[in-house]
Amino acid sequence: MSFIFKNTLRFTILYLFLYVLDSFFKNNEALYSYRYFTKLALGITLLVFYLFKTKQKDISKKRLVIYALSLFIIGDVFFITGNSGEMTHFVFAAFLFIGAKICYSIRFLNSKDFKISKLIPFLILGFAYMTIITDLVYNNLGHYFFPFLIYLFVVLLLMQFAYLRKSEVNGLSFWLVLFGVFFSMIADSINILKIFYDPLIAYNKITVMFFYCLSQYMIILGVLKESRAIDNNDILKVNT
Repeated sequence: MSFIFKNTLRFTILYLFLYVLDSFFKNNEALYSYRYFTKLALGITLLVFYLFKTKQKDISKKRLVIYALSLFIIGDVFFITGNSGEMTHFVFAAFLFIGAKICYSIRFLNSKDFKISKLIPFLILGFAYMTIITDLVYNNLGHYFFPFLIYLFVVLLLMQFAYLRKSEVNGLSFWLVLFGVFFSMIADSINILKIFYDPLIAYNKITVMFFYCLSQYMIILGVLKESRAIDNNDILKVNT
């Protein structure tokens, strides 16, 4: 196992292979049930890759990533059955994903002070995003309105904490995680529109899994590449 999971390139090839296989099963009704294997394999291999590669000394931060990936793995099972017509399973999967995103949010929580002005562009874009997507699906939400709002709030919360890492971590980690979270938001948006607006939206059978898998891969890679950002104050202290 270490031959694959200790090498990023080898793991990436495996992960890409599993993604292609899962997409093939997803688009073939006769083989759809095999997704229980491929989608679980995608999540489990990503978790194993993280466990093999992480050098995180903070146990609480390490556990939060493990909890997040585990919740996504369990949620994926219910999500598959939800796509087969079991709406209650889909809702349960959504709440598991909410739990996973909260774990990621806590993991990315910034310990440094930040200026409110830094958040103004993000808040404007976040408000615009919530307004547009809510306007599109509002008439079809019914009694799912409040779960929908909770989900959107957590999606934006995760994006906010990913954005606020900029001054605390190295650039590579920051951008990998930020784009990973952004791609996750795209996958969530397509899924929401598929369920509550138009079932044929944006070629969802291809796009949802593409952005979902890409987001998870980039977030975990970003976490593994994380190091403390160079602080100018620390440099001054060393030089004095």
